[in-house]
Amino acid sequence: MYRKHHRNLSNLNKMVLLLSSIWIILVNTVEGRPQAVPRTAQSTSRDNGNSSTIPRFGAHEYGYVSSWPILDRKLGSVSAVAIDGAGNVVIFHRGSHVWSFTSFDTQNVYLEATAGPISQHTVLKFGHNSGTLLQEWGENLFYMPHGLTIDHDQNYWLTDVALHQVFKFDLNHSTTEPALTLGTRFEPGNDMYHYCKPTSVAVLRSGEFFVADGYCNGRIVKYSPEGVPILSWGRNSFLLTRTFTLAPGPVPANYFAIPHALAVVPDRDLLCVADREQGRVQCFHTGNGTFHSQYSSPEIGSRLFSVKYIASDGGLLYTINGPGLDLGSVPVGGFIIEMESGNVIGRFQPNNSKHAFSNPHELAVVDDGSELYVAELDPQMVHKFRLISPRSSTSRPMSVHNEGENTINGHYSSASGMNSTLTAGSIGIFSIVSTLIVTSLLVILMARVICFRSGQGSARVDEVPLRNMADDEG
Repeated sequence: MYRKHHRNLSNLNKMVLLLSSIWIILVNTVEGRPQAVPRTAQSTSRDNGNSSTIPRFGAHEYGYVSSWPILDRKLGSVSAVAIDGAGNVVIFHRGSHVWSFTSFDTQNVYLEATAGPISQHTVLKFGHNSGTLLQEWGENLFYMPHGLTIDHDQNYWLTDVALHQVFKFDLNHSTTEPALTLGTRFEPGNDMYHYCKPTSVAVLRSGEFFVADGYCNGRIVKYSPEGVPILSWGRNSFLLTRTFTLAPGPVPANYFAIPHALAVVPDRDLLCVADREQGRVQCFHTGNGTFHSQYSSPEIGSRLFSVKYIASDGGLLYTINGPGLDLGSVPVGGFIIEMESGNVIGRFQPNNSKHAFSNPHELAVVDDGSELYVAELDPQMVHKFRLISPRSSTSRPMSVHNEGENTINGHYSSASGMNSTLTAGSIGIFSIVSTLIVTSLLVILMARVICFRSGQGSARVDEVPLRNMADDEG
């Protein structure tokens, strides 16, 4: 009888071990698997300024491309980056010149002009795939490079904040003599023939163009293709340079605290401006300069350095913020804004501390969004990113990682409901199965205690002396 009881106990123990193993596997499968639980982000609506909390899922994932470009020299502060018609990447850097607190006086006059222009080549062109240097020029021309734009005719537009000037270069004609020069050399001002630290240029297909002016004047000036002023708008609201008291509350449209970068939205006839120290993008009608919309987000923070546009997915704005001025600042990174909703739907940043963003200044994006580049002042470098996730307006929600980073990017859509349902369903199944397993274990354990006794009131099987059990088995 003891042998029979022992055999039943052995089978019972095996069952307990089996059910316990299933329990452990189930727990590890459900709890140990990364769940696609979306973070929420608040974004400002493009028209009414209302914020809303939305789920975000990955559809715009960029991987960092290291060891690009290939260069045998140290760059200066890289202030700008652009992409030419052949897809090559062009940067504008400051060589040995550094913008410091002593570079300008209180009237915005450059104080280091006697040291001469930058002797190094300041404009470098690289192959976008190989990263090899294809062309270099711009030596002994510039004092403090800032903006770079390449238009549809492959003209180069460059701004210099020390010279307070804007230059247009036709490289088929010359790399030393500009085809057009605007502004007065080393003379800051605020009329139609003077700038004060101009930052950026944007060009329409018609040849008309816009100049962001800039650090002191806080305005946008529109010109004919020949460089004749057409109109201007905007008022400087930057705390350090404005000459009036701004009323409390949200800063109105048309006020700029450094219009730092420009982007044309051709399919909507808009010009979008990176309003740097107010952490927002303001967009205006290209025809008359009237306000259209604005974009901002707590994710981006209070400083926004650049903006670029691509037409994919109904229109996307690519932006970068900058280092915050207080301890509670948001991390430095790149953000993708959906124009239709105003929501942040993706982000990008290097995947390791060695190449982490510190002071990004400008960015450029390929028309289809497959590659993007970020110019950085310090460390002095240009970053490259490549799109590694498919772009689709109906993409599935998923947790995506930027080559080692635990960041959830992406697209919000009705698919978020499906993600929640799947997650809830998994939890429901887990609860049912685990309940059955626990119940089974309890029943078996109770059976061990109650059922396996001798019929004549003898001791339980697990209390039988070892020698008796050995005798029965032998």
